[in-house]
Amino acid sequence: MATIEERVQALEQEHAELKKALELQTVAIGALVSKSTLEKLIEQYDKLFDTLIAHDRLTNERLGHLQTQVIELDGKMTGLQVETRQGFTELDGKIVGLQTEMRQRFEQQDTAMNARFDQITLLLNALGSQPEQEK
Repeated sequence: MATIEERVQALEQEHAELKKALELQTVAIGALVSKSTLEKLIEQYDKLFDTLIAHDRLTNERLGHLQTQVIELDGKMTGLQVETRQGFTELDGKIVGLQTEMRQRFEQQDTAMNARFDQITLLLNALGSQPEQEK
C-alpha cells in the first residue's frame, strides 16, 4: 500500500495534469469564442462595407447627374452669352445706322435752313436797297 506521501504526490501530479488540461480547454474555448466573435464581426463589417459601397455608387451616380446638369447649364450660359453679344452687335449696328441717318437729316436741315437764310438775307437786302416810300 502506498504511503500518504506517495498519495499526496500522486494527487499533486494529477492536479497538475488536470490544471494543464483545464488551461488547454480554456484556450480552445477562447479560440472558439474568438472565432465565433470574429465571424460575427466580419459578417457585420461585410454588411457595413456593402452599405458603404451601395452609398458610394448612389453618390457617384448623383454626382454624375449633377456634373451633366452643370455641363448643360454651362453650355446654355455660353449660348446666352453668344446671343447677348450678337444682340449688342446688332444694336450697335442699328445705333450707328440711326446716328448716320440723324447726321444726314441734320445736314439736310442745315442745308435747307441755310438756303432759307440766304433767301431771307436776299429779301432783306432787296428791301433795304429799295427807296423808302413816303408816307
